[in-house]
Amino acid sequence: MVLSSTSRPSMESTSDAPSHMNESFLNLQSAEIISIYVSLLITLLGTAGNGLVIWFLFFHFKKNPFIVYILHLSIADLVFLLCTSTVNTGIIISYNFDMQSFGLQLFLSIFYVLILFGYNTGLFLLTAISAERCLSVLYSIWYKCQRLKHQTAIICTLLWPRFSFRPCMGVEIFLLILNLLVFAPLMVFSNLILFIKVFCNLKHCQPAKLYIIIITKVILFLLSAMPSRVLVMMCYFEDENYESLRLLHPYLNILCFINSTVNPIVYLMVGQIRRKRTRKSLKDTLQRVFEDERGSNLTLDT
Repeated sequence: MVLSSTSRPSMESTSDAPSHMNESFLNLQSAEIISIYVSLLITLLGTAGNGLVIWFLFFHFKKNPFIVYILHLSIADLVFLLCTSTVNTGIIISYNFDMQSFGLQLFLSIFYVLILFGYNTGLFLLTAISAERCLSVLYSIWYKCQRLKHQTAIICTLLWPRFSFRPCMGVEIFLLILNLLVFAPLMVFSNLILFIKVFCNLKHCQPAKLYIIIITKVILFLLSAMPSRVLVMMCYFEDENYESLRLLHPYLNILCFINSTVNPIVYLMVGQIRRKRTRKSLKDTLQRVFEDERGSNLTLDT
């Protein structure tokens, strides 16, 4: 299991969260081993898909604010999936060859931090996209006048969190609370407004593809990625039912990996909307999504 520790975290202890996680890696149950192999397959597929999206966005498309956001979001997903697949590979090797070394635990601890780094950045960026599009819909004239020239690039840079390779448990709990009580509600509220606006305008015009992507991505995130963090939070404060809750970790983690893996598929499916039955290349399909003039109405520099 990657996104959470599998041993009971003590609230009075100052030891690191990754150490709790690593101690239980070598005592895995059969269900956990199966989930690790399934997770490895999913993350490898997601790594390839997000890598392909990054390639096209970085080298082949003209940058607009939406593309810059999606590029950073894809990089965050790539970091999350690549580090997860690396950790899963390390767990499989340690399990099959009975390797119990300090170097292995340090290796897993570092990549555990990188996994949380990618996950949190993805949440922050998705919240920023939702809030910005909500403002552009509600206060379009004010937003265009007040928007900074390089606002998207500045926001993306600030949202990549700073971290150390030895985060204490208090920091992890703080990030959990920040995610669940600040960023997640803001993301939901922004998308609720965006959804209402899009739904009310359906009779007049078809919704821009970027709105479909944003709303779809947020729904997928809330259904598949957020439950794992809610469960981790419950495990920190729940004493009586901890062992029962812990059994859900492998399955919720798989859902979390699926969330980052299916994002490229979402882009392709949205690119197929209202398209004539002619065969288009992958580049053309993605271009229909990310360079949709109706959706990318922000013509300011990123």
